[in-house]
Amino acid sequence: MPRPPASQPKHLYLHVPYCVHKCPYCDFNSIAGRDAEHAAYVDALLSEVRSLPRGPYDTVFIGGGTPTILAPALLERLMIGLAKHLRLSDNYEWTCEANPGSADATRFAILAAHGVNRLSLGVQSTHDHHLRFLGRVHSSLEAEQAIALARAAVPRVSADLIMGLPQQTADELRRDLELYRRHDLHHASVYHLTYESGTEFHARRSRGELTDIDPTMSRQLFDLVWNGLEDLGLLMYETSNFSYTGQESRHNLAYWYGRDYYAAGAGAVSCLAGVRQTREKHPAAYITRIQTGGDATWRSETLDAKVLLTETWMLGLRLTTGVSLSQLAQMGDQESRWRSRAQALIDAGLLEEHQYHLRLTRAGRPVQDEVTVYLIP
Repeated sequence: MPRPPASQPKHLYLHVPYCVHKCPYCDFNSIAGRDAEHAAYVDALLSEVRSLPRGPYDTVFIGGGTPTILAPALLERLMIGLAKHLRLSDNYEWTCEANPGSADATRFAILAAHGVNRLSLGVQSTHDHHLRFLGRVHSSLEAEQAIALARAAVPRVSADLIMGLPQQTADELRRDLELYRRHDLHHASVYHLTYESGTEFHARRSRGELTDIDPTMSRQLFDLVWNGLEDLGLLMYETSNFSYTGQESRHNLAYWYGRDYYAAGAGAVSCLAGVRQTREKHPAAYITRIQTGGDATWRSETLDAKVLLTETWMLGLRLTTGVSLSQLAQMGDQESRWRSRAQALIDAGLLEEHQYHLRLTRAGRPVQDEVTVYLIP
């Protein structure tokens, strides 16, 4: 493990790679089934966590996969082990992802009893035919029930939706957004469907079975989401994330601001003092590496100045606050390099300078990727 920076990171990511079913659009490090392996994985994960600093941590995030796929007894073993080792800041945020198909009051109670105070639910749609297309194992009714249970268990709940589905209508997406009003949710994540390499959907698109939705329709749906959530008081703070003021995901903001963070689990990625480490991705191989040597590092890369600068631009433009001009200067990106390009985008109404930041305008948000490529070194 690389030497921690002088200021110890205050963020920790933990990965549980198991799912009931591998969704055809998902390119995350996840694997279906393997129930018999879950206990050994929990023990390996706890072993790796015990090798990390105790904290205190401002944010902890348990992601997947589907952490709530673990049987209640195993989930409790995991949470007790984490609680014994980790120290949390006074105003900590501890998030756990959950899917409605494996969520219940018992699991939520276990998570809450051991420190989790924020749940992020993968709802994806409130329409059963779209859920079937996405390969989800839950129904719209189960999603509603899961959100209600989560709201009763922890103080903060977020729900994910996917937009840009084939044949998705504006009226369907409008009804999806009513979910946040119905359950008084203060955070929303709405992602546009993409066909990521290595996924089933990517293969189907390559065969001509799936196609991207019309760009005009995509922008209309984007405007619908932006306006609809804004009407509910949920303001965009990152390309796909909206919240009440003060209810942003502090853990994810740490990533977007380029802060250092620890990680543990199969495929989990940490970034410490400019060194990015990825752990063994396959859970069985991860378990073996931890059991035999305690170190599951699969790849370690030192990030050079150009990579760090490129990521600063990319991540900063995702945020509504934008890219800090002072940070760019500190990283050696002279204004003479990017100013003329930025000015052209400002003149086109796609970019604006605000409080010593460069940020996308609403008109620039749909062409974020093109703007980013134009500005990065």
